[in-house]
Amino acid sequence: MSFIDRICPGFRDSRRELATKRPPHFRLLAGLGAPIPRPFDDLAPGEAGRINGQSQKYFERSDLREFWINKPFSDPAWTGWMLSRFGQLLTALDLRPGDRVLDFGCGTGWSSEMLARMGMDVVGMDISPAALEMARDLASRRAAGATGTQPRFEVYSGDGLEYPDGHFDAVVVFDAFHHLPNPQRVLGEFCRVLAPNCRLGMAEPGVGHSAEQHSRDEMSTGVLEREIDLEQLHQGALAAGFRSLEAVIPGLHPHAITLPMRRLRWYLRGLSWLVPADHVRLAILGAPIALLWKGPYFISSLHPRDQSAEIRPSVSKRSCRPGERVTVDSDVTNTGATVWLKDGRHGRGYVRLGAHLVGADGRMIDPDFARASLPHDLPMHGRARIALAIDAPSTPGRYVLRLDMVNEGIAWFAEGKSETADVSMDVTA
Repeated sequence: MSFIDRICPGFRDSRRELATKRPPHFRLLAGLGAPIPRPFDDLAPGEAGRINGQSQKYFERSDLREFWINKPFSDPAWTGWMLSRFGQLLTALDLRPGDRVLDFGCGTGWSSEMLARMGMDVVGMDISPAALEMARDLASRRAAGATGTQPRFEVYSGDGLEYPDGHFDAVVVFDAFHHLPNPQRVLGEFCRVLAPNCRLGMAEPGVGHSAEQHSRDEMSTGVLEREIDLEQLHQGALAAGFRSLEAVIPGLHPHAITLPMRRLRWYLRGLSWLVPADHVRLAILGAPIALLWKGPYFISSLHPRDQSAEIRPSVSKRSCRPGERVTVDSDVTNTGATVWLKDGRHGRGYVRLGAHLVGADGRMIDPDFARASLPHDLPMHGRARIALAIDAPSTPGRYVLRLDMVNEGIAWFAEGKSETADVSMDVTA
């Protein structure tokens, strides 16, 4: 074994595999002249219908029924890897209870059931009635004593989605998009039924997939097997109306590389080349996990990454009579990277100026004393003047009006260490 193989296990294998799999537009020098892939080409309606018919029959095979019912636990060699990728996809989507989620290509519904157990309002959709029959049966049998919601299952027509514009908060596609004969048409439908500032998340097989033995076996039955190229997916997403694509950096498969402690300590001390970057490139190319964002904003308060504000009230002290309506003006600046939305969805995601009423002794009297809406959406470094109207306490005394921004249904900004601002209130008879 050579020196490089001892200190960097798998280095030569990953370089060799990357050289054979990586498309020209993802190579350093060849990429300068390689054309960018076009959006997806949909097959003719007749051919698409034939392939969809074969996909329906695939779930009707009695010899595979036990395999479908037990998924994702049917094959122990793949179970951990599938759950790991599905977990990464869920984490990236940042879903919340009450979100309307379309689980497209759900098969026998194990992914839909997991989403429903988390409290989502889930529609599982697949082209195979036989698969959905198994999904309904499994969901009903497992519902007893389970928390969360009950997923609904609907047959996909093979063309459009029978839902109004902006209906869903998220679309989830796990290991299903690469089977579609009309991917560009379906991408457009995903974008249409997604609400603004929401996203489509997909985890799909990438380069090299169609050459694998199980892919060739499925193609022999008439099922379509594509390789999802991230650059082509990006171009297709833009053509369908999405604003951008963001790829998740996946974890490395334990069969690809692990580090014994003697090398791990040096890697953690800064010798990053002990984990070849080609392993990461292969993981992204071979099993991409991507988020497709529907504009206008990349990061909004529906799915915040940070929440921080600077609040400057126009006065530091107010005097008033019991029950008097008074107004406190404040200049507010968005100091984070998350766009604040004036209007959210399902009672959350909209940012307002809020106030806690605190006694002179520091005791919290009313944590939801007052609210004031934004005049408009506020981007990073955006500023707004907000008038907060309050009714003074009916009992005379000294109080503190503690001002903070609140992302309704998600969190007060101070919970993320954002600074509040205090205004003293003297209530006199």
